[in-house]
Amino acid sequence: MSRAWRPIPVAAALAGAALLITAGGATWGYTGWWAFAFLTFVPLSLRWAAGVLIMATATPFVFDWWQRRAVEIEARLLRWAPSWWLAMLAAMTVFWLFRERTWHGDALYKLSLLESTPLASNPYIWKEPLDSLLEYTLTAWLRPLGAGPETAIGLMSVAAGGVFVAMTWQAAHWLTGSAVRRVMLGVGVLASGTTLLWFGHIENYSWSTALAFATVVLAVGHLHGRVSLWVVGVVGGAAVSFHPQAAFVLPALLVLLRRGQWLRQVLVLLCSGLLVPAMTAGLLLMLGAAPPGLNGGFAGDPQLFWTPAQALSPAQLVDALQNLWLIAPLWVLWLGATVALALEGKGWKAFPQGARVLLLLGTAAAGVMVYFFTFQNDLPRPRDWDLFAIAGPPLTLWGITTWWWLGERASPRRAAMLSQVLAVGLLFASCYTVFWVGVNHAYTLLRPDPAERERFLRYRLLDLTELLPEAQVTPATPICAEAVGCERVALSEFTMPQNGDTRPVIFAHAPAEITLPLTLPHERTLLWLSPALDPQAWDWGGDGVTFIVKVRAADGEHTLWTQHFSPARAADRGWQQAFIPLDAYRGQRIDLVLVTDPGPAGDNTGDRAGWGMPWLLRGALAPSIQHPSIR
Repeated sequence: MSRAWRPIPVAAALAGAALLITAGGATWGYTGWWAFAFLTFVPLSLRWAAGVLIMATATPFVFDWWQRRAVEIEARLLRWAPSWWLAMLAAMTVFWLFRERTWHGDALYKLSLLESTPLASNPYIWKEPLDSLLEYTLTAWLRPLGAGPETAIGLMSVAAGGVFVAMTWQAAHWLTGSAVRRVMLGVGVLASGTTLLWFGHIENYSWSTALAFATVVLAVGHLHGRVSLWVVGVVGGAAVSFHPQAAFVLPALLVLLRRGQWLRQVLVLLCSGLLVPAMTAGLLLMLGAAPPGLNGGFAGDPQLFWTPAQALSPAQLVDALQNLWLIAPLWVLWLGATVALALEGKGWKAFPQGARVLLLLGTAAAGVMVYFFTFQNDLPRPRDWDLFAIAGPPLTLWGITTWWWLGERASPRRAAMLSQVLAVGLLFASCYTVFWVGVNHAYTLLRPDPAERERFLRYRLLDLTELLPEAQVTPATPICAEAVGCERVALSEFTMPQNGDTRPVIFAHAPAEITLPLTLPHERTLLWLSPALDPQAWDWGGDGVTFIVKVRAADGEHTLWTQHFSPARAADRGWQQAFIPLDAYRGQRIDLVLVTDPGPAGDNTGDRAGWGMPWLLRGALAPSIQHPSIR
C-alpha cells in the first residue's frame, strides 16, 4: 500500500475538525453559523478528541491499515448479522433513554393545544391530520397514568425512530451486498441532525419523515422485486397523512412505472395511496373537525411557498444552507457526487437496474430539496429547523449511493481517494450528530419570548415576587411623606401605553437595593427579568435609571448584569429583557441583589422603575441568544 498523503482527504479532515473544535467559529467570536453554535456546550476536550480522530483518519497510516484488514472486517461483519427487529428494539431503547430535554419549533404551543384545546378546535389539525389524531388519542390513553402530552409525543417519536432504523437496515441490504458498506450506509443515514427526531422529539415531523424515507426505501425494494407496489402506495399515503410535506417524495414513484403496465400501476398507487388519507379525513370529520378551509390560505397560511426571488435571496439561501448542515452534514460531498455524475453524461445509463435505482433516489432527493428551499415558514429556521428535517435522509441515501457508484468506476488511485474522503466525512458527521443529540439530552436550552411567557410557566421554578416579604431593602425609607403610596419597594404592575402589555413588577424607586435570599437547585438555572421605567414618570425629566443585578455568595459579591435606561430614548420606553445565567451558583445558598440607581448625573427625578416578571427558570439560554440583554 502506498503511504502517500492525499491532499483532498486531508483538506476535508482539516475543515471538519476545525468546524467541530471551534463550534463553527464561535470560540473565535464568530456567531454567524447557528448550525454549529450548540457545540459551545460540548466540552472543548471532547471536541479536540473528535478533531484528532478525524485528522487521524485522513492519514495514510490509518487508512492503509483499514484497507489491509478490509477483507477480515468484512468477514466478521457478515458473521455478526443482527436481525432488523433486534436493531430496531435496541435503537428505540437508546432513543428513549437519551430523549431530548431541549424542545424546538412550536413544541410549547403544541403541548398547550393538546392540554387545553379539543381535537375538533385545533387550528392546525389539517396541517398534520394523522399526527394530530394519534397524539390526541395517545394523550387521552396516558392521562389516567399521570403522563402528559409530552410523553405521548415522545413515545410516538421513538416509535417512528424504530421504523426509520428498520428501513435503514433494509435499504442497506437492498443497495449493497457488502457488510462494510451496509454499516457505512447506516452510519451515513443516521449521522445527521434529523436523527434527533427519534429521541422523544416534541414536534409533529417524526412520523412524516420516517414514512417518507420508508416510501423511498420500499420503492427500491419494489425495483428489486421484493415489495409489492400497493405497499409502497399505502406507506406513501400514510406519510402524507401525517404531514403533507411527505408529498415531495411521491414524484419519485414515477420511476417505478413500466412501459405497458403503467396504467395499472398508476391505479394501484392511486388507490392504495388514498387509503390512509381517506380514512384519516373521515375519522376527523366524524369527530367534529370542520373541513379544511381555504380562506386566508390552506389552514390559515396565506403563503405556503417562497417566490423564486424570495427563495434565492442571499439571506434566505445562507439560512437554508445552515439548516442543511444540520440535517445533512455531508451535503457538500453529496453535491459534489451529483455534479460528478452529471459530468458522466449518459454513461451511467449503461447499467439499467442501477440506473433506475439511482434515478429513483435522485428524484426523491430532488423532490425534498425543492421543498427544503421553497417552503415558507413563519418561524425562523434556527428555531424550526425540524420542519425541513425530512430532506436529510433521502438526500443522504442518494449521496452515499452515488458516491459508491462513482468509486466503482474510477481508477484505483481515485477510488482510494473517494473512499478515504467518505470515511473522513462519515466520522465527522457521526461526531457532529453525537454532540447534537448529547447537547439536546443534557441541556434544557431555552429561547424565552415575552409574547409566549405563559407557555414558559412549565420552566419556572420561582417567581421572585414571592420572596419580597423576606427581602432586605436599602434604604428602607419611603420616597415621600404620604402614609400610602410612598413605599420605595412594593409589588405593583406596569402597563405599556403603546401596546397594553401589562406585567407584574417589583417596584423599586431609585436608589434602592433589594436583597433576596435564594437557594438554587443543582440544575442549570437563569433569571428572566423585564426591567422597565414606569410609564407614569416617562415625561418627568431626569437622566434615567441604572439597573444592576448582583450575587453575594461564599466567595464574595459579583455583578452579573447592568444596564442604564433613559426615558429620553424611545427604545427605552417599554419592557426590556435580561437573561442572566446562574450556572456558577448551582446548589448554593446566595443573596440575589436587585439594584436601581439614579443615572450618571445622580438625578433621581422621576426614577420610578420596576423589575418586571422576575422569574427563576430551569435551563440554559439557547446559543442563538447572543447577549444577556435583548431589547
